[in-house]
Amino acid sequence: MRSTTRNKSIDEFAKDKFKGIKTNDKFYPFKMRYINIKPRNKSLSNTIIILDNSKACFELSKKNKKAKDYYIEVQFNGLYQPSKQIEAEVWKILSKMIKRFKAYSVDIACDFDDDLAVSKPREFKHQERFSKLKIFGDFHTYKTSMYINNPQSKYYKLERILLYDKYEKQKYYHKENIKREFVRWKRLELTLKIKDKFLDRIENDINDALDLMQDYLRMIGIWHFNMRMILEQTKYLNNPRWAKTFKPYALAS
Repeated sequence: MRSTTRNKSIDEFAKDKFKGIKTNDKFYPFKMRYINIKPRNKSLSNTIIILDNSKACFELSKKNKKAKDYYIEVQFNGLYQPSKQIEAEVWKILSKMIKRFKAYSVDIACDFDDDLAVSKPREFKHQERFSKLKIFGDFHTYKTSMYINNPQSKYYKLERILLYDKYEKQKYYHKENIKREFVRWKRLELTLKIKDKFLDRIENDINDALDLMQDYLRMIGIWHFNMRMILEQTKYLNNPRWAKTFKPYALAS
């Protein structure tokens, strides 16, 4: 286990990703550490991130009347990235973790093609789309990402909705050579609060998330919703002996 400062690439990505959960307690300083599952890895995929004294840790400690530094937060990020190879070992480790510990939250995402840009000038258009599904909340657009915080809807009580330009992010932020055919690539990502054993809750809780995704895609004219990947991932978590490496297919040769 090392400090993220030992790996420049991981440190930069981690600082950007976790800036919203950083705390400023001089007695219990916020720390980021990592374990590389894949040798010489330089991304948050294939990496276990350990966060000390995050906002979630402080909230849990206060709620359960524990010392401020009683809990640590462990994150597995980027479990499905068409531009990266995700090692089978990730699923074997994660399977053991979720069977032993309670999950605090989980992100569920779907990828699709769309011509409507994700940007500040187009924020109102996206708000109109979500309002048709009776989804409201605090909209905030930053560069090519749009966040809906505190969303209110008929669906499962979501913690957050994120819509972003996946092509732009992978090509210009991560500096990956993405195939031109993916230029319309967008991702819709839903954050669910679990606070329980993942496999005990996810079968029921995931249905509303999938309903939202399917309703959103149908609204923009996409009628085929392929759940093969999420079913495969769930199978690996239940029985990691089936786990296999996911190969990248979005990179240009």
